[in-house]
Amino acid sequence: MKKTLSIILAFCLFAAIATGCAPKAAEYDLGLLSDKLESSGAFSDILSEVELPVAAILYGFNEADIAEGKLLCSTGATTEEIGLFKCVDESAAAKVFSAAEARVSSQRSAYESYAPAEMPKLDEAIVVNDGIYVFYIVSADAEAAAAAIK
Repeated sequence: MKKTLSIILAFCLFAAIATGCAPKAAEYDLGLLSDKLESSGAFSDILSEVELPVAAILYGFNEADIAEGKLLCSTGATTEEIGLFKCVDESAAAKVFSAAEARVSSQRSAYESYAPAEMPKLDEAIVVNDGIYVFYIVSADAEAAAAAIK
C-alpha cells in the first residue's frame, strides 16, 4: 500500500512538472505584426489590405479554418505580399500552410514570364507555421522581413 501510494505521488509529481514546463504556445497580434512588417523597409511596393473572403480565394483555403487574418497585397506589379493567419486549430493551420506553399508556386507561374525580376523575391518567400499561426511574406528584403517577425 505504501509503495503504491509512493508510485502514485511520484507520478503526480512528474505530471505536474511536465505540464508546468511545457512550452507556452506563441501568441501574435496580427495587426501589430503587420504594421511592424510594413514599417520594416522590407517592401518596395505599396500594399493594400484585402478582405478575408478574397484571401481564401487567392490562397485556396477554407475561410472557416481562419479565426483571424490579415492580408496585404501589392499593386500587382510585384509579388510582394503579407499574409498573416490565425487558424482555428493546428489541423486547419496545416491546411493553410499547404495553401501558402502552393501560393508561392502559383505566383511563380503567374510572374515568371510577366515579371521575371520578381523570381528572387519568391525564392526567398517566408512561409512559416507556428502552432495555429501561418505567415506568408514575400518582400524585396527577406532579411528585414524575417527580423521584423522575430
